[in-house]
Amino acid sequence: MFDSPIVGYLDRVASVGDAKGPRSGSPAGLMWRCAATAIDIAIAVAVILVPLVALDRILTAAGVPDSEAGPIWRTTAAIWVLAFILLYAPLSVSRWGATLGKRVLRLEVVRFKDGERLGYSAAVIRHFTNLVLTMAGVLCVANVSVINLSPDRRGIHDRAAGSAVIHRR
Repeated sequence: MFDSPIVGYLDRVASVGDAKGPRSGSPAGLMWRCAATAIDIAIAVAVILVPLVALDRILTAAGVPDSEAGPIWRTTAAIWVLAFILLYAPLSVSRWGATLGKRVLRLEVVRFKDGERLGYSAAVIRHFTNLVLTMAGVLCVANVSVINLSPDRRGIHDRAAGSAVIHRR
């Protein structure tokens, strides 16, 4: 049915889960992925906002005038958000196979062709493709539909990067 060892189990097993939960190595469905994303969004909000609020308090306590504090804060915020976008998901996926949200739910991002860990460049491609898809409503609906309707549960961003999200062993 498929050439990938990730989903080869579909030829052997009728269901992807049982009473104890999903089978190890089976593709992660949309709800699992959404729950992991919700955890990652909470982490992102905390990691991005807490230091920026602290910076605002420091600038205020130091008596920096608003005319000078605004550009400092905006520049720092832009660099901080860009660093988070470039590092959190791509580095987590390439180094450990999952973001914190995926690890909590025992999901893993792997290469579709051989089940090995994604490299950093493929993880960046996957992450940025996912960001673009998420920001455009029609594309987001298309991506959700592809994940829901395809037997291998791979979204457009997974196909672009050659990845798959599976339940951990």
